[in-house]
Amino acid sequence: MAGPVALLLCTLMLGAAVGLALYQAELGRVVRGVRTRLSPPPARPSAPSIEQLAASLRRVRREVVSPVPGTPMARRRGTVAAYDDLLALAARALGVPDLLTGMREGADRDAERLRLEHLLRGAGLVLDQPRSDRR
Repeated sequence: MAGPVALLLCTLMLGAAVGLALYQAELGRVVRGVRTRLSPPPARPSAPSIEQLAASLRRVRREVVSPVPGTPMARRRGTVAAYDDLLALAARALGVPDLLTGMREGADRDAERLRLEHLLRGAGLVLDQPRSDRR
């Protein structure tokens, strides 16, 4: 009885070794899939605090309201786009409705920017730099 059992075990081990060699790529995919399902999701970068947003808004707003003479138009547009992104982040952080995101350039976007600034001020965000901090 030991002879047939040993022969069966040897055959199974040989078959498993050949199967592992032949299906190595598929087994690797299965192992990676199980690992990703079991591992925690990657940590999302944390959103900046409202104080950091307010400081960034005040800094960039200064450049939007009164750009340095001779500043290229591409830089001015980039500064306005960065300011709009910061306004959207602040609106999301304070629960203020944001219609600015996704609007095309033009008078409507400019008006929406002013409206959003007004709503953020109403929510308690200080966009104008205090006089003691001005340079």
